[in-house]
Amino acid sequence: MPIRRLEEAVIRKIAAGEVVDRPASVAKELVENALDARAGQIAVEFAGGGIDLLRVDDNGVGMALDEMRISIERHTTSKLTTEEDLRHIRTLGFRGEALAAICAVGRVTLMSRPAGGEEGHEIRVEGGLITGARPAARPVGTTVEVRDLFWNVPARRQFLDSPPAEARRLLSTLRRIVLAQPEVGFTVRSAGRSLLDVPPARDPSVRIGHVYGEAFASQLVPVEMDEPGLRLRAWFGPPELARPTRVDQHLFLSGRAIRPGALALGVAQAYARYLPRGQHAAFFLYLEVDPELVDVNVHPRKEEVRFRSERAVMDLLRRAALRSLSGRGMLEQSGTGPSSGVVVPARTGPAVPLLAPPVGPAGQPWRVVGQAQASYIVVEGADGLEIVDQHAAHERVLFERTDTESTVPAQEFLVPVQIEVPFDRAEALRRALPALRRLGIHLEAFGERAFLLRGWPAPLAERQSRLGFQEPIGAVAERLLEGEPPLVELWREVACAAAIRAGEPLPVAEQEALIRDWKATEEPARCPHGRPVAVRLEWTDLAHRLGR
Repeated sequence: MPIRRLEEAVIRKIAAGEVVDRPASVAKELVENALDARAGQIAVEFAGGGIDLLRVDDNGVGMALDEMRISIERHTTSKLTTEEDLRHIRTLGFRGEALAAICAVGRVTLMSRPAGGEEGHEIRVEGGLITGARPAARPVGTTVEVRDLFWNVPARRQFLDSPPAEARRLLSTLRRIVLAQPEVGFTVRSAGRSLLDVPPARDPSVRIGHVYGEAFASQLVPVEMDEPGLRLRAWFGPPELARPTRVDQHLFLSGRAIRPGALALGVAQAYARYLPRGQHAAFFLYLEVDPELVDVNVHPRKEEVRFRSERAVMDLLRRAALRSLSGRGMLEQSGTGPSSGVVVPARTGPAVPLLAPPVGPAGQPWRVVGQAQASYIVVEGADGLEIVDQHAAHERVLFERTDTESTVPAQEFLVPVQIEVPFDRAEALRRALPALRRLGIHLEAFGERAFLLRGWPAPLAERQSRLGFQEPIGAVAERLLEGEPPLVELWREVACAAAIRAGEPLPVAEQEALIRDWKATEEPARCPHGRPVAVRLEWTDLAHRLGR
């Protein structure tokens, strides 16, 4: 086949794929354009997961008609003019591709009125070409309405997920932007229902409270650090706010939400001693960097950046995380805390029972020696020693206490418990309310992102009531954001939240009860997530190692 030039319509569609792959990316580009237009208030509305309709309205500086016509062409921008400007990028968008890409694969209506202009205008675009233009009454600012995304690229449209799944991605994207831009007010609506309505915030911590709830935000530990070319304002979650995924690990670079990537390793190193395997710290990092020290032009959707010295940034984040832990007194824990290496028989005296009381005869083929690091239970048996991860063992016990094939009985509360979650998770929870009820979680929507918890799975209710319900509901919501997991997956998260934690001292009686219940499970070797529960050391192997 001879080499030839592609038609312009084909070029537009190919180029669009680098920037626009689903409704979430469309929303990101349009909202970032509004932010660069110095908008103080942005409204987003969508239907059909953003496939059928996505509208972004702002009160920014607006555009005149001739600028509107130019804006839909490729490589047109107001963000930079010379090659030198690429070294000093201070805007969110600068490639000049986003609006042209969106117009190439959607039916677009663009309305705008510039500051000082007497009237606004509207243009309609299909396949990248203007099909109509007329005057339009509107206040200063811009509205971009995108309908029927990928209407002319059916091969790409068929790879989109269901509308609910696309809505989850879209809302997660908006959550990151809302957190990154606390000084801007946002509203989000879907199918005529308000999902978010937050005013401008004076401080990132206030915006975190807007999104996650005041109860969550009040537990975060603030840290500020200034170094040459770097300024960090950070809020770290204490270990008890750890999450089963990294969904609540946020890094914002000069107002841009980016993937923490390898930089999160510094924070993970600081938290390593205080979190069980599979748990991840929550953090919100607002980083200001000299533009000379960072290249934001390495990813088509600007989700990744390259620092001149990534090691220096990683070390800064590690030291900030250590400072947050030190501020809570965690780095000075003594003998029986997580940093201790001794085996202790734990505290004595009366204790609240965490497990079923011992049953059956007291002559048994094993004996609990004690706890190590308040996290592991050392068990002596006829053939050797077992070192048992108490959290993993309790997870296995709780996981097997119910059958998710049938409805789990619930313990109803006399007074409901109010739970707040971010707005994207709230939408996922609303859709899953019937499934959660089958697990014994009786949850009722109560506003934009609040719920009333009226009942909890009976086998876990007593202990979970002492621990609180915010964490397990948050963990379930995170799992729902990843798709529509089966009930057994959700039950794993519920059991994990209720299980004894690493670093939790246990009376001897509770250690023995835990080991007895664990040994009676059907699959004692691994926790519900597949991790090993215990390490075994045979007496003969021990004798061999010691030269006996």
